[in-house]
Amino acid sequence: MRKRMMAVIAVAALTTGAAASTAPLASAAATGSAPAAAAQASHRASSVNRDVTRVPTALSAALSAAGVRYSPGCSSTTLPIDCTISEPVVTQHETTYPFSFLPGDHVTVTAGGCVQTGGRGLTWKRYVDPASDGDLYHGLITVPGATGDLQRLVNVVGRPYVVGGRGGSLKLGYEDDGYSDNGYTAHDDGTGNQCLNSVNAFVRIVVS
Repeated sequence: MRKRMMAVIAVAALTTGAAASTAPLASAAATGSAPAAAAQASHRASSVNRDVTRVPTALSAALSAAGVRYSPGCSSTTLPIDCTISEPVVTQHETTYPFSFLPGDHVTVTAGGCVQTGGRGLTWKRYVDPASDGDLYHGLITVPGATGDLQRLVNVVGRPYVVGGRGGSLKLGYEDDGYSDNGYTAHDDGTGNQCLNSVNAFVRIVVS
């Protein structure tokens, strides 16, 4: 009888020990599922091929006619891409450009120069941070999946962004209460000499 009881106790001890030894394994497996999912998501994001053409070979006829110029870096097919757009359109509120962003792109924007805003006297204004009584004449930008829609360049330049979502095409805009006399002709030193020795407006985008 005593031998039988000892055998029962031994079996119970083995069963308890087995349960205790497997519990941490099960817990570890459950805990490890989240990092595994994150790793898989990271792998999927990193699998996006970002070494592709960002500017079509044939640029938009409308933009070409408007005199917009692209630096050679805009046509690069490998990262990093260093693209400067000179004399962006300032004769309408918003313009979409044939330059695309992809998910995962790291983007920085710089900009500068001046714009002819029309009118009498010295009428050129800085493109990024214009000195203006009416709070107008700001250059605007949209980097889809990174910035807000048509944010003022003054709030975007120099800040690092990472493109999310599906990415998309660059948009540049301009704030004015009349666009017909805007452009880049008849350069002057600008209102309050803010454009003294300045160049025409430009936007430089670096993607890595």
